[in-house]
Amino acid sequence: MVPFADFVNHENVDTGFDCVDKDGVSLEIKRERDEETAREKWRAQQSETRNSIFNMKTDLLDIEMKLRKKILEKGLQTQS
Repeated sequence: MVPFADFVNHENVDTGFDCVDKDGVSLEIKRERDEETAREKWRAQQSETRNSIFNMKTDLLDIEMKLRKKILEKGLQTQS
């Protein structure tokens, strides 16, 4: 707070402040990394969900085709 208060009485000064952790890594950079990691996790989950749905659709179509084949083998009719 003190460095910021020191600049309060200055005008037209382009200043920037950044906080760093004990290892000297910018907290802003750390936050951006965390956000990027969260986005990557979200994308992976979305991709996994999409793949699961596609696989389920494929499996259901396969089951339907097998059932239709068995129904036709028994001489019964199926709906189209």
